[in-house]
Amino acid sequence: MTFFTAPSVRVRAQNRASRIGLSVPEAFNREAKKEEPRYDVFLSQTVRDLDLVYGVYSILNEDLGLAVFCDWIASDADRSHVTPRHARAIRDAMSKSTSFVFLDTPNSSQSTWMSWELGWFDGTSGRIAIFPILNDPSEQYRGREFIGLYPTVEKDSRHTLVVRLSDDLIRARVPAGVAMGLATSLPFTFWLTQKSAYLSGT
Repeated sequence: MTFFTAPSVRVRAQNRASRIGLSVPEAFNREAKKEEPRYDVFLSQTVRDLDLVYGVYSILNEDLGLAVFCDWIASDADRSHVTPRHARAIRDAMSKSTSFVFLDTPNSSQSTWMSWELGWFDGTSGRIAIFPILNDPSEQYRGREFIGLYPTVEKDSRHTLVVRLSDDLIRARVPAGVAMGLATSLPFTFWLTQKSAYLSGT
């Protein structure tokens, strides 16, 4: 299993935007017009990561066919001037989402808004995964504090998106007598359908 890297995710964003003859910011604004009655994924991120966010959005939407809500994509969500109305809109979107994916980058550690989103979703639904983006393949991922409580999104040798629990998380979550090897990872789309607490982040 390997984590995604920033260069490869940026390429995904650029490729998707170029196919429709737009820049990444322009393509992002175009996505703002799409609304769904339900979302498979609520993508939590920071405005500082525009190209990375759009790249991950592309991976989830194009490769897996998932309906993805991104509050930065939402047409009237200006995070620099958050109002109670915006907060309610984001909360409503989270309540319509099956899962919550936290895009973990160096910039995400500066976002209190992302922490609020994570806390809200953890208290209501709980199907949470962390999507780390590393600078290069040789970098070792070190989850921060509460981030370590949740499984991570990675890719396997076939570049299939999977959700994986670390050995420490498995030991803490898997009930006694359950074989650990049966619970280490799941394809992302299968993870979305599972009710098992130790694979859901609850």
